[in-house]
Amino acid sequence: MIRLFLLGTLSSAGLGLFAAGMAHAAPDPAALADHLSETKILYYGSWRCPACQAQGRLFGEAVTKLPYVECAKPKELPIQAAACKTAKIRAYPTWILPTGERREGVQSLEELQVWSGMSTTP
Repeated sequence: MIRLFLLGTLSSAGLGLFAAGMAHAAPDPAALADHLSETKILYYGSWRCPACQAQGRLFGEAVTKLPYVECAKPKELPIQAAACKTAKIRAYPTWILPTGERREGVQSLEELQVWSGMSTTP
């Protein structure tokens, strides 16, 4: 039992050091939101979607800068609702690159940074 514990501890410590060396700082939410808008990446969601609310919280105050398309207010925002149908949105939130590549579900800021092509170096 002691050997297993020590091996597990050493392995965990080694993995932790390896991961720490590979990690980079989380992107600034406002800079990421600007980048997403500038690169024409669209964020489709619904005002009543808990996952969309969680996605928005990751951006904090910068949430207002996101290139957001509201899918669940067809009477108030018919053009946006039509855009959601055209884009064949099946899940919220959905992020779509100009190439058509998409990601569904809540994405971390780091995932969006890498996926969108935003530089990861300061």
